[in-house]
Amino acid sequence: MKIKKNILLVLLFSLLFSLQSLIFSFEWPEKETTTESYGLYFSQNRGSLLSISQIFSQPSEVLASENGKLLTIITELEDDNDFFPSTLGTAVILGHEDELLTVYANLDTASLSLELEKSEIKEGDFLGESGSTGWQEGKSNLEFQIIDKKNNTAINPKLLMPRLEKDLPLSLTGIVIQNKNGEQYEISSHKTFGAGMYKIYCKKNEIVFPFKTSVSVNGILLDQISYDTIIQENSKLYVIGKKKYSSEDIFPSENLQLLGEAMLTSGRATLTLTMEDNLGNQKQVNYNISVY
Repeated sequence: MKIKKNILLVLLFSLLFSLQSLIFSFEWPEKETTTESYGLYFSQNRGSLLSISQIFSQPSEVLASENGKLLTIITELEDDNDFFPSTLGTAVILGHEDELLTVYANLDTASLSLELEKSEIKEGDFLGESGSTGWQEGKSNLEFQIIDKKNNTAINPKLLMPRLEKDLPLSLTGIVIQNKNGEQYEISSHKTFGAGMYKIYCKKNEIVFPFKTSVSVNGILLDQISYDTIIQENSKLYVIGKKKYSSEDIFPSENLQLLGEAMLTSGRATLTLTMEDNLGNQKQVNYNISVY
């Protein structure tokens, strides 16, 4: 009965989320967005932080992604408020229904539209051109964010935007298992482990980024990290798996990314690691291991 109840709750949550996605449907803020349009994905490592921005790869005109109200225009580097750090440079912030905000940052100040003097902005209205006022090492690329002020979260833009026909292929290589003492083992050459809790990493890909990752043992899902939202608590940013994971957890080094955690118990086991993009395409690997 408890299992049936949990399944019902999962289905109900999925339905509610699908309905919300239909209600709040945004357009991409750049014309002709493709898989090559991204310079940095939502949740990728940005210094010592999880990126709450989708950063585009080329300079472009910037358009309002949905009908909304102009809330503010940030033009001073000193401006700093919750999810809006000074690194945004010149930015336009629009308010939408249900306390959702869209942020268009790293804009060229001189290009800001005169139409911004009106408070009501329509989907597709020209806001300005991408510039180099933010901290992108001189790159003139749009930095785009969707913020849910009600729940104090940043939303992965891919959740609410029209889906592209394809995405760049995921890569799942360089698997490393780390025990509670911090000792790391490459699974390609090490197949025997002592019982206990382990963190499982893969080689970090500098270009593409998964929508979620999961770790299963003998077909049982033990951890699944989702990159659909980033929450903020006590000035720190987290993604959610079986627990909250910070940037330091997800990216312990320049080369590794956390796939999840797993408790290994004595016996033979099949370890299944999975990456998935927002189109549902999966990359999966299996390893047969022994646990003593």
